[in-house]
Amino acid sequence: MSEIDLLTGCLRKEAIEGTLDRLKAECDAEGYPLSILVIDLDNFKSYNDKYGHLKGDEALKYFASTLRLSMEESDHFIFRFGGDEFLVVFPEKSPHETYLIANGIKKNLKIRPFLSKGHLFKMTFSGGIASYPSDGHNIEDLFKNADKAMYFSKTHGHKKTTLYKHIAAKKIASILRIIALILVAAAVFFYFQKSYYRDLVVGWVKEKINAAAVILTRQFPSSDGEGFDTIYLKSGRMLKGIIIRDGKDEIEINLRLKSGMGSVTIKKSEIKEINMWKKGSERSAEEKRQI
Repeated sequence: MSEIDLLTGCLRKEAIEGTLDRLKAECDAEGYPLSILVIDLDNFKSYNDKYGHLKGDEALKYFASTLRLSMEESDHFIFRFGGDEFLVVFPEKSPHETYLIANGIKKNLKIRPFLSKGHLFKMTFSGGIASYPSDGHNIEDLFKNADKAMYFSKTHGHKKTTLYKHIAAKKIASILRIIALILVAAAVFFYFQKSYYRDLVVGWVKEKINAAAVILTRQFPSSDGEGFDTIYLKSGRMLKGIIIRDGKDEIEINLRLKSGMGSVTIKKSEIKEINMWKKGSERSAEEKRQI
């Protein structure tokens, strides 16, 4: 009775070392494996803090009973290691067989939720499995490696059980997934960036070409008036030139004269209409100003 945890009915952690030493000796003599499953309840501290230690104790008793019900047909030793941690020892079980048992425990927890004062709580755990002699040549290494596997489960999403021998492969797979995601993200980023910059450069070049064409046309107007603004005066005269200054009361125009280009200032009160030159034949209403 001194080796029994009074709350859960499981063996106490003080009995672990002696039990494992004895089972290891039997394994060595008979040549069969010895596997251990380390269990840590998920989010138990939050439950305990929210509902109190009495409710937490009820949840621990429920979990221990679920463990026993899930392993009635298997030789096993269940230890309460401390708090919400449990250790289950399976003589003659391989890591894979232990993994299947752990999945059976999870299924029973799912279909048998914890009931407390009319509320159902679905409990889950993170598990780690190590086996002698493949995962450790002594009891200390065996327990340490099972604990590593449990923490791997806990830090990679909870609700999982990890075999110690699979940790390296899982880490590599995780790194490869991260690298793949980075490469995909980089490819998508550079694809759209390339498309964006390509369109930006093409648009900029087109803009500069059009601007250059306008400048050339304005600097070297054609004989048919292409490139000139048209100013209609109230007197009936029409002037063609390039408006170089548009003030509040007057405008200044570069006029095409027989002797070359000259400038003249005209008061806006004398102007009837101005047609601003635009490349192409169509002009909008904004480009035709009434003065």
